[in-house]
Amino acid sequence: MGWKYNWTVLLCTTLAIFAVTLGAGEQKLPNELRWVRQSKEYSHLCTHIFKKGIESIREKVGLLKAAKSKEKNNRFAVVVDLDETILDNSLYQVERWKAGLGFTQDSWSLWVKRKEAGLVPGAKGFLDAVRKMGIRVVFLSNRMNENLEPTRGNLRTLGVLHSQDLFLLRQNKLDTKEKRRKEVLDGTGRMNQVGDLDVIGYVGDQMGDFPGNLSDGIGREFFLLPNPMYGKW
Repeated sequence: MGWKYNWTVLLCTTLAIFAVTLGAGEQKLPNELRWVRQSKEYSHLCTHIFKKGIESIREKVGLLKAAKSKEKNNRFAVVVDLDETILDNSLYQVERWKAGLGFTQDSWSLWVKRKEAGLVPGAKGFLDAVRKMGIRVVFLSNRMNENLEPTRGNLRTLGVLHSQDLFLLRQNKLDTKEKRRKEVLDGTGRMNQVGDLDVIGYVGDQMGDFPGNLSDGIGREFFLLPNPMYGKW
């Protein structure tokens, strides 16, 4: 009788453990991660925004070139954020969620150094198109400047790095995006050797990626991509 009881207890315990393990393995990702990684809506929306950006910028370039004197070289540029704008870091979010952990600067730097971010849908087509128009791409990101080389390496692996690209990553907490945007427009600071550029478009996923009032230029010179994973809200 004793051995039958022991086997029954062992069997029930094993089944319970198996059920818990199976349940954990089948646990769904949070909606915001599932939407970015699995939904067709996210992919279509990003692609549409990038296509709209190409159309609007092409039209603006045509008008500006016609208005400028032939003697003056065109120095057009687009200022583009990196994370969740060009680079898809949703895998980092998944890994942190599965570990029951949130964002930390150390874990983020380790992720950046892995160079495993993917591409946001439509990003490559946008970058290819603006470069064909003779427009310089300025990557203005809050990634730390110490992570410049792995960032360039990730972009290179994805086939979206160009020799003429400019990078203005964050040097410290005081190095705001507003400050760096001013350097691009004025040709000062890190842009001293490049000179001032005529910025005709901004692309990002956060309000802070754009100068002034976003609603005044959205869809014309400001192109805002969806990011339900994180932000100042």
